[in-house]
Amino acid sequence: MQPRRRSEQDTEDAVAEMARALAGLSQTDMLRLKAIARLRAHGLPSDASWSDLLNEAIARALDGTRQCPEGIGVVAFLAGIMRRLASEHWRRLRREAGIFDLSGADDGADATDPAPDPERNLVILQALAALDQLFAGDLAASQILAGLAAGLSAKEIRETYGLSETDYDSTRKRMRRLLLRQGIAWRHP
Repeated sequence: MQPRRRSEQDTEDAVAEMARALAGLSQTDMLRLKAIARLRAHGLPSDASWSDLLNEAIARALDGTRQCPEGIGVVAFLAGIMRRLASEHWRRLRREAGIFDLSGADDGADATDPAPDPERNLVILQALAALDQLFAGDLAASQILAGLAAGLSAKEIRETYGLSETDYDSTRKRMRRLLLRQGIAWRHP
């Protein structure tokens, strides 16, 4: 069974409904959206401000590019759009910088990264030591950090340390919150 495609009238109705929902947002809802936008924009280059994320999310909701599923609140819907926009921005930056190639294909370009210099190694070691100290009392967080430092994937970390998917995800959220409170941006996907 194929999913039902929205007709032009359905799309127009959804856009009109979204416009009414946005007009009805309370001041508290707007403050929440601004706070979410600030969190999502944290660490992004200066050409992508929090207001740009919020405005683009609203624009996509109003032009019908993104349509709110039934049962999802407007704030949660716009927060999801901002999350995707920030992720797209990071992916584009990584792709432009040549940090990784998702296809795994070798197109003949020299994409090798030179070996890190001693100064960079020192900074990395200091950062890892600070993270170890920050998460010293949290066994699961320490295990995840060790796995990340070893270059393991999420699945490999879970298998190596016997963590369930729920334990892994909740520990990552706990780590992210602590890092954000410390003013450190979380860059792991």
